[in-house]
Amino acid sequence: MRVFLALILLWLAFLSFATTYSIELAVETDGTFVGKALVCTSVEPGQRELLFRLYPNAFGPFVKLTEAWSGEAPLHMDSVEPTVWVIHLPEGGTQTATIQLRFEGRLPKELLGYGIFAQTSFTMTLSQFYPILAPWDGEWRVYPAFPFGDNVVAEVADYTVELTLPADFLPVGSGEENFRSGKWRISGEKLREFGLVLVRGYESLSSVWQEIPLRVFFPPSLRPAAEKAIKVTQEALDIYTEKLGDFPYPDLDMVIVPLASAGGVEYPRLILIGEKYALNPESEIFAEIVAHELAHQWWYGEVGVDQVREPWLDEALATYTSSLYFEAKGKLQEKVVEWRYRYERAKRLNPAATVGSALWEFPSGQGYSGYVYAGGALFLHETRELLGDALFFSALRSFREKFRWRLAQGAELLELFSEINPEVASLVRKYFGKD
Repeated sequence: MRVFLALILLWLAFLSFATTYSIELAVETDGTFVGKALVCTSVEPGQRELLFRLYPNAFGPFVKLTEAWSGEAPLHMDSVEPTVWVIHLPEGGTQTATIQLRFEGRLPKELLGYGIFAQTSFTMTLSQFYPILAPWDGEWRVYPAFPFGDNVVAEVADYTVELTLPADFLPVGSGEENFRSGKWRISGEKLREFGLVLVRGYESLSSVWQEIPLRVFFPPSLRPAAEKAIKVTQEALDIYTEKLGDFPYPDLDMVIVPLASAGGVEYPRLILIGEKYALNPESEIFAEIVAHELAHQWWYGEVGVDQVREPWLDEALATYTSSLYFEAKGKLQEKVVEWRYRYERAKRLNPAATVGSALWEFPSGQGYSGYVYAGGALFLHETRELLGDALFFSALRSFREKFRWRLAQGAELLELFSEINPEVASLVRKYFGKD
């Protein structure tokens, strides 16, 4: 009987988190790498293909799939466009597909886009270095890669990553790191994607918040920024967990790295902080970067979002959640004034867009941040004023619980607010241009 119950529990776990990645990656000092990924996922009857994304190729031919096979049989694969590869499954498949993929790539030495796939003198930032399975919900959620915004759309998965690295590099990734027999092994569960940074010559600072380990990795000259990042994180966690509920992961790492057109970037259990902002850690923008990317651990990491079709959903929620940190310091109204200015400017730049617009509705990015971040935060602020704190934060917690470890839909959040108070419909018309 116990064996039978154990099998049932295993099957239920499989149904809930059907995708796993086992990745082997070898990185050279010059930034070239080769890898192998064993991917196991559920498939529907008659499903004959899997689509994988190679996101770094949005900026150039940096990653290439070289081979795919299942068991002993090679699989045919096609590159639909640089960031999309189709793997054709064998006939007569079951409810699961287990395939192996070989890939190779190189890190550019310039910071392209956000600068999250790049090599510098002391860092290798390897965001989306591996083939990422696109979500399937009756059709593939696949879009062109845009030069602004966030392009990753993914279901959660469990990861085990084994790393062979140059001796002087230390990995920081989305999971628990262990070093054995000359190799690093990082494992993490329920990850929206796997983030990875390699650093050398860095120092680290550790702390604990309510049994959650916190670490910051930083160049030695930027210790004040690391100390400030820990302080902001601890204070923000006190506020966020009171309003939203428990922190969704067992730990959190932060790394100060060179970035380009971003102040910070979020991954599950991992935050990147732009080095140029760390030069002035007492500035408000530095605290805002840390508080914002921390909020993404709930809104993106745990509650997934289609960041191409509905970029407002996680960015507005993260922006408004991070404003709670400043509210505790008496600065919420300053944020509201700033949002209103940015939102009105965005409406002048791109009058055809709304807060709910998809990435492709912002030509060359015009008005993107003003609508998605500022306008979305204004909508949430005015909804909070209408509902009151108790009902507003209760609704956010309900939304979080419903879409925990899933891809959420913005319409569900709007409907949830409107069910509490029908007057929210006027705010939806105001900011989204619809009933």
